[in-house]
Amino acid sequence: MTNPTTNTKRAWPSGLAKLGTRIKRRGEVTALDIDKRMLRIVHVTSTRGVAQVKRVELVPVPSEGFELQNAKKVGEWIREQLKAIQLSPGTVVMAVRRGEAVLKEFQLPPLKDIGEMASMVRMRASRELPFPESQASIDFTVTKAPTKQEIKAAKKDSGSTSAPTDAKADVVVSAIKTETLNYYKTVAESAGFALAGLGLRPMASYRALKACVPELGSGAVALASVRRHEVDVDILIDGRLVFSRELSVDLNLSEDSLESERNERLNHATKEIFRCLHSYEGSGGYQKLDQLFVAGGTGLEDELCNQIHSGSEIKCSHMPLPTSVGLPDDKTEDAARALTSLGLALGFVDERGLAVNFLAPKKPIIRRNEGRTKWLLGVCVLLAAVVMLFSFRNRYESEAKSKYENLAPLLSKLKKADTPNKIVIRTGKAVSDWTADSKDWLGHFAFLSSILPQCDKVYLTSLGTRRTGQNGVLSFQLQAKDSDTLHEVEKTLRDLGYIFKSVPHTPGNDRHGYSFRASFDLVIPDEFNHDIKANLKTNSPPARIEDDIHANGLSLNGDRKEPSHG
Repeated sequence: MTNPTTNTKRAWPSGLAKLGTRIKRRGEVTALDIDKRMLRIVHVTSTRGVAQVKRVELVPVPSEGFELQNAKKVGEWIREQLKAIQLSPGTVVMAVRRGEAVLKEFQLPPLKDIGEMASMVRMRASRELPFPESQASIDFTVTKAPTKQEIKAAKKDSGSTSAPTDAKADVVVSAIKTETLNYYKTVAESAGFALAGLGLRPMASYRALKACVPELGSGAVALASVRRHEVDVDILIDGRLVFSRELSVDLNLSEDSLESERNERLNHATKEIFRCLHSYEGSGGYQKLDQLFVAGGTGLEDELCNQIHSGSEIKCSHMPLPTSVGLPDDKTEDAARALTSLGLALGFVDERGLAVNFLAPKKPIIRRNEGRTKWLLGVCVLLAAVVMLFSFRNRYESEAKSKYENLAPLLSKLKKADTPNKIVIRTGKAVSDWTADSKDWLGHFAFLSSILPQCDKVYLTSLGTRRTGQNGVLSFQLQAKDSDTLHEVEKTLRDLGYIFKSVPHTPGNDRHGYSFRASFDLVIPDEFNHDIKANLKTNSPPARIEDDIHANGLSLNGDRKEPSHG
C-alpha cells in the first residue's frame, strides 16, 4: 500500500528498537512463492535502504506424485531444490494466496495508538469473518488516514449539521485460518529454515507495481497478475486496495496447441477479468479505472491486453520490469514470471516491513495496571527477601552441621561414659517419684493385715498397687470359707473409709475347703487414718492346742525337776 501522511503510529518504539529492526532486515532476504505449477524464488540484498536483486530462480513443480496439500512433502521438496541450486536462504518470506484469505476494507476513526486501532479492527472483523476469531490470524494496514485539516473540517461540519460526519481512516483487514498459517509453518520447518514473514499476494503484487511503475500517481488502477492456472485482479484507488479477486483459468497451452483452442482459452480468461471488473463496478467504492496493467511471463499478456482494450475503453498495457533493483540481465524473463515474489521481498526489506504479516500480526496492547504492577513488585521483593533468608539459613545450617559432625565423636564417647550415671539417676528418680506420689502403701498393707479375718476363714491369693489419676488403688484377692466372711470383710472396709465398687463373690473351691473368691480394688482416700493398734483385736491370735509346748507358757516346765542320777 502507499504510505500516506497519517497520524497513526506504530506501537514499536523508535530509537534502538527501530535500529534493531533495520539491522535485522538489512542483508539477504529470500522470497518463495509456490503454486501447483512453479516454485518462484527471488533473492534480494538490502544495504542502507537500497535493495538489489541477486538471483531469480524458477523451478517447475513435478506433474506427477506431488501433493501441494501435503505441507511436509512440499517442504522437503523445497529443501532439495534449494540445495540443488546452491542457495542458502537465510531470511525467508512467503505469501498466502488471495483465495486463502478474507480481505475487507473498513473505515474506522483515526487513532494514534496502533494497539487501540488493533482492538477496534478485531472487534469489527469478528462480526464479519466466516470463521471464529480464535481460529484466525488477523492483520491490517492503514491505507489512508485523514489529515489534520480534514479532521478539523469534519468536526466543523458535524457541528453545523445534525448528522455526524467524522473523518475516517481507510483500513484494509485480512485474515487467514490458523490451519493455513500452520501449513506454511510446517512447509518452512520441513524445508529447514525459519519463516520470517508471511504476507499476502495482492499486497506483494502492489509492491511490485510500485517498483515497476514508480511514476504511478493517484487515481483508480487495476492490476491483473497472470499465471497459467489463475489470474489475480487487484484494484487500487489512490494507493488503497479496494478490490481483489482470484480467478480460475486454464492458460496452460502447449506449443502445438490449435489456434482455436488458444483463442478460446484467451477469450475465457478475458471474460473472467471483465466479469470481475463488473463486480467492482457494483461495489460501494467504485471509481472509473484510469489504467489496467497486465503482469506475468506466460507470453499471453500482450494478447490479453489487446482483447481487454478492444472490449472496453480502459487503457491496458503490459507491466514493465523494474529498473531500479538491479535485475540480472539473463533473468529478465524469469523476473516477469516472479513479480509477486519480487514484490514480497521488496516489501519485507522496506522500512515499515510487510503491510500485512500473518506471522506477526498487529495485536491490541494490554494496558498495564499500575496498582497490579506495584503489587507484583512488592511480591517480587518479598520473594527476593525470602530467597535471601533461606540462603542465609542454608549457610548457617551447613556451618552448624559441620560443627556437629566434628563434635559427634566426642558426644558418643561422653554418652558411653555417662551410662552408669544414668542408671543411678534413673533409679534415684524412680525412688523419689514413688516417695512423692506414695499413698503409704506399706502402712496400708500392714493395716489390711490387722483388719482382715484370720487365716482359718480367709487367705490372700494376690496383692498389688497402682495409680489411677490422682488416686492410689490397692488390689487384692481373697479366698474364703463362706460368703458371709466376704460380706463382713466388705462391710468392714467400707466402714473404715475405703472406696470401692460392689464385689462379686464367685465360687472358687480349692483343695483346702475355701469355697468362695472375691477381688477388691480399694481406692485410698486423700486423708485416711490407718490406726493399726485400734484393730489389733480384730485379728487376735488363735488359741494354742493343748499339746503345744508353749500353750501354757514356759513357766510350768521350769518347776519340773530332772531325775538325779547319783
